[in-house]
Amino acid sequence: MPVLFKKQEGSTPLTVVWKISETEEELIKILPPLKDEEKIFLSRLSFPARRLEWLASRILIHLVTGHYPAARYKDNGQPFLVDCNDKISISHTKGYAAISVSKDKIPGVDIEYPSSRIEKVMNRFLHPEEKAFLSNNSVLKERQLGLIWCLKEAVFKQCGIPGLIFKEQIISQPFTPEDDSGIFLARVAHRAQPPEVLNLQYFIHQDFYLAWTL
Repeated sequence: MPVLFKKQEGSTPLTVVWKISETEEELIKILPPLKDEEKIFLSRLSFPARRLEWLASRILIHLVTGHYPAARYKDNGQPFLVDCNDKISISHTKGYAAISVSKDKIPGVDIEYPSSRIEKVMNRFLHPEEKAFLSNNSVLKERQLGLIWCLKEAVFKQCGIPGLIFKEQIISQPFTPEDDSGIFLARVAHRAQPPEVLNLQYFIHQDFYLAWTL
């Protein structure tokens, strides 16, 4: 299936989502010939779903950059492109792959499938300030929880600071996601840096929550 979602405003990162409906063989045919190192990497992925997600993310990189740069990972887990100045972030969830690409600063993107289990574990990642603005409406509350988790993941990916604590150091500012898309803010506090407020955008689909840094 072609690109399901594509969003960019002005100089903000370009964020794209691919719905994975193809077989592994079909995805490989869409790509330029895989390099030997990519074939080796793919062969080491034992789970079929993970192989599909990896191939779909490579397709998105190819589509967005216009060529086929190799992707590597820094020691802090941030991906980067070889021989390409574009900055990139990658995420996957059940049946979907997402990337965010920027010409300027390192972006962060996260995509997650909706799940009722997130409320059961919310005490592990919610700051008291975040609990205070949760809606009494069950639908809005589920959206808030899913998007707060995406926000924290996206911010963590952009910052690239090992050991950054989701519950204490990445804090969503109050928001109510009545619409399927919007802007929300995160306050990041790390002992090595002064507090910083980051802008993020979100998108809600029936199959996933998506958030990316601006």
